[in-house]
Amino acid sequence: MERKVLGILSIVFGGLGLLLSWIPIINNFAFVLGILALILGIIALVINRKNKKILSIIGTVISIVTIAIVLFTQAAYSHAMNKVSEDIKKSTSNSSDNSSKKDSKIYKINDVVKHNGVEYKVNSVDFNEGSGFSKTENGEKYVVVNVTMTNKGKSDFDYNPLDFSLSIDGNEPNETTVAPDGVDTFNSGTLKPDATMTGNLVLGKLNVDNVKELLMVHHDNKTIKSDDYTFSVKLK
Repeated sequence: MERKVLGILSIVFGGLGLLLSWIPIINNFAFVLGILALILGIIALVINRKNKKILSIIGTVISIVTIAIVLFTQAAYSHAMNKVSEDIKKSTSNSSDNSSKKDSKIYKINDVVKHNGVEYKVNSVDFNEGSGFSKTENGEKYVVVNVTMTNKGKSDFDYNPLDFSLSIDGNEPNETTVAPDGVDTFNSGTLKPDATMTGNLVLGKLNVDNVKELLMVHHDNKTIKSDDYTFSVKLK
């Protein structure tokens, strides 16, 4: 005759583990129940090696199924969580990239550049020799750029002349230069929605004849680096 106690306990623990094996987190407890049921089932098989083993076999099979389901569901849940985490990171990364993404197109004078709800337009560029104490020497000229900015967004826009600089033949932009006599430049300020301002930027003092490509570059932040810009306009 089969000794039933251990077989019945194996079935009970294995069955309870089987019920809980599909539930995330709780199936950790189901795994413990499955292991316990398997141990009891194996012991019951040994004890009943010369007797009937129906309950022992049933308990052992249920425990094995429980353990297998727990391992499968945990792997599936882990994969799903990893995918969700990767999607969130990717979405965050794309959002960040889009907010600071470079505009690889090089615009021309009088082109309208739309960026973050603001329209920019370079109206003209003047290579000014200055006068008096500001008069240049050795063929150098001031680069005076007339710019119009229009706030097309729904919130105030803060602008700053330091957001603009020059890129000379692909080299790192130089710093803003003091304006020559007779040239008025704009300072930092705020544009209300639908407001427009036009003013001059003095972006450099250089020998224009030696320059093959001259770009005005715009930055969203105040840290100016050669590869850190949002859009550029060809001045020469």
